[in-house]
Amino acid sequence: MKAKTMLITVIAFLSMCSCGQSKEEKAQQMAAKYLKGTLYHFKSYEPLQTKVDSFFVSLSCDNKAIEFTLEMLKLFQSAEEYARNVEHAERSMDIWSPNRFSSTYSRGEYDRAKNERDENQRLLDNTKDRIQAQFENIKTRQSEIEEGAFNGWIVYHKFKSLNGAGTLDLFGEYIFLCDKDFNVESVYSKEDFDALSKIIGAISESEEFPELGEKLQEIIF
Repeated sequence: MKAKTMLITVIAFLSMCSCGQSKEEKAQQMAAKYLKGTLYHFKSYEPLQTKVDSFFVSLSCDNKAIEFTLEMLKLFQSAEEYARNVEHAERSMDIWSPNRFSSTYSRGEYDRAKNERDENQRLLDNTKDRIQAQFENIKTRQSEIEEGAFNGWIVYHKFKSLNGAGTLDLFGEYIFLCDKDFNVESVYSKEDFDALSKIIGAISESEEFPELGEKLQEIIF
């Protein structure tokens, strides 16, 4: 009788365990909790698809590496702006280039354009150095991490909800990086995450900074 009672207890316990939440259900709950604080009209939120995969220690999913990469991308944007400013100033210098017939006004315009060119060139050179430093930071991080160990869950979540005016359905696709208990560690739009993964992959494959430009061209073109 005791043995039978014990078996019934074990079966009941196993049944309780089997009724626990699946990984997808936990991920869905996690995503809804996060989006509740970000969407304009959470009541209109409708989950469309949720996928859960294990993610392992790697450079492309490392928070520090992603942080360094995001900073590098901001610096690239600044460098592009400074380079445009240099070109614009040099065109102005060509227009106002002084000669023996130059007026005081035209000489002043030339000097202004030259100062603008020199300042933006200084900023451009400084930004290039900072980009190089970020590249080296990522490569250092690559040497520090031990790739391959289980590190939690990567969750893809697609949903729709109303826009700020409450008049139009908007669709969203997010990537959540979570620990083993589905606590959110970082969140990205799928588009941003895919782009970051490609850039970090190019960095990881580049031994020297000049190689990075070639790798990125292969990705873009």
